[in-house]
Amino acid sequence: LMFNAKSKGSDLLPRLDALGEQMDGFRRSFEYIQDYVNIYGLKIWQEEVSRIINYNVEQECNSFLRTKVQDWQSIYQSTAIPIPKFQMVDESVNFIGRLAREIIRITDPK
Repeated sequence: LMFNAKSKGSDLLPRLDALGEQMDGFRRSFEYIQDYVNIYGLKIWQEEVSRIINYNVEQECNSFLRTKVQDWQSIYQSTAIPIPKFQMVDESVNFIGRLAREIIRITDPK
């Protein structure tokens, strides 16, 4: 998720709607495949999405903590299935920070 901080309005809702449609497509794919390979696809989907969100929240919170949680210390990071860490594009560490900053920007009463 990337937002234009200089724009007057906000494109938050259209971007979240588009992201929701993509995520729903992935979820439906897991649901469809689970019947053919005899695994609990939706359980795997839920666990992995939760792990990714929690990891990114943890990494975003590091900028506010004295004692940082490194990748190798995170309970959400895995050596078997690592969560990639992307380069910073603004003052936020990842998409969680960009989303929080956009919500703060559009709800600022100034």
